[in-house]
Amino acid sequence: MVRRMHAVDRQMFVREPLRFQGSIPVFSESNVYTANYEQIADDHLVSLRETGSNPFIPERLWVQTEASTVSLIKKHSKAGDRILDVGVGLGRLLSHTPELKRYGMDISLAYLAVAQEKGIDVCYSLVEDMPYTENCFDVVACTDVLEHVLDLNLACRKILSVLQPGGVLVVRVPYKEDLSEYTDGSCPYEYVHLRNFDEASLYLLFERVFKVELCEMVKAGYGASVSRLKCKIDFRRFTRVLAAAHWVAGLLSQTVRDSLVRTACEPYEISVVVRKPVEARSFGD
Repeated sequence: MVRRMHAVDRQMFVREPLRFQGSIPVFSESNVYTANYEQIADDHLVSLRETGSNPFIPERLWVQTEASTVSLIKKHSKAGDRILDVGVGLGRLLSHTPELKRYGMDISLAYLAVAQEKGIDVCYSLVEDMPYTENCFDVVACTDVLEHVLDLNLACRKILSVLQPGGVLVVRVPYKEDLSEYTDGSCPYEYVHLRNFDEASLYLLFERVFKVELCEMVKAGYGASVSRLKCKIDFRRFTRVLAAAHWVAGLLSQTVRDSLVRTACEPYEISVVVRKPVEARSFGD
């Protein structure tokens, strides 16, 4: 028996789903790219079940970056606004915004099942296959997604198309990331992060290519790491200094340690807030 969508769902989507997986509408066919992402999601969920931790990012960093994004969403939204989380994952981000009408899309059915249990209206779709009608969301969040997509410009155009004129897009991406680990033969996944971002590249992408207003940039996710040091040092020659620094750090408060890390290290993530122009425009065409 063919499942039919509720009337409200037909208004939200530009087309009927290909099928349903349980109660989740599916708008994209599976392929090598989605299978790769499903494997990443499955490994994540197995780790959560077995150890309670995310194998890809320390919980403290995840909470820190997530809190930064939630703060931006709350700053640029009001109760009752309709929000879409592109790459909703486990629904953690939207779980902090129950006052909003929450929608999420992803290409992991396992993730979507978890997000749906949190009261989020979800669908399975690639960003490039965006199934929602144009101009239907007040706010769109897109966190840790744009570094993964195959076609960056197409993905951004699709995301901006579903945002209402005057609406706000909150994007979070890795900041000045070293991509070499993803080129190493030991990397278990074919597709992970495919590009890098910094202030200039984000400005050029949104202001110059898509002609949207870049409202603010916020950095978040600070951790003490040699790879994130602003000044590169050969630490093999400074083991005694490191030992002393570790001992001294143990005497300092967490607030002071955090301040020192922010001074010495680059953040792991950067968020940008952009506003869609009120006048009609075809983005990236």
